[in-house]
Amino acid sequence: MCNENINFLAQRVRRLYVCDMFIRLDQVKHGELPLQKVWRYLDYPPESFDGILLWDVVDRLDDREVGRVKDNCHRMVRKNGMVVAIALSKQEITQVVNSFVIGDDYRLSLRPQLHLDLPLHIRQNRGLLKLLSPFSAVKSFIYRNGIREFLFRRK
Repeated sequence: MCNENINFLAQRVRRLYVCDMFIRLDQVKHGELPLQKVWRYLDYPPESFDGILLWDVVDRLDDREVGRVKDNCHRMVRKNGMVVAIALSKQEITQVVNSFVIGDDYRLSLRPQLHLDLPLHIRQNRGLLKLLSPFSAVKSFIYRNGIREFLFRRK
């Protein structure tokens, strides 16, 4: 997560926790960190958060790993808490890992992270919705630049 996003979010919430899963997943790919150790960075007590923001991470995980993230999020977010998943559409397919950046007028843009080398798993909207159940989908947006945003609530 970039400094612009951290500053933007920190001004709007009481407490902010940041975990850059891209760096850890890149370490797994290059044999520097075992996959099972990645999940310890998401080892927060149950119902610790009102909301969780997943910036493009679902595009960089296979279905089994997305399931693990979903289970962790479901455990960590409070009842009626929200999870926002932001993903790319096919028109934005690129092998380069990008970070999303909140800019002027709340516009999202992409910033290439050329130092990261992660696989890409683009999914149709229905596939993403299915992977992120048992959360219930509240809203979804597709921006002109191909970024998709999904808002989920924990039942």
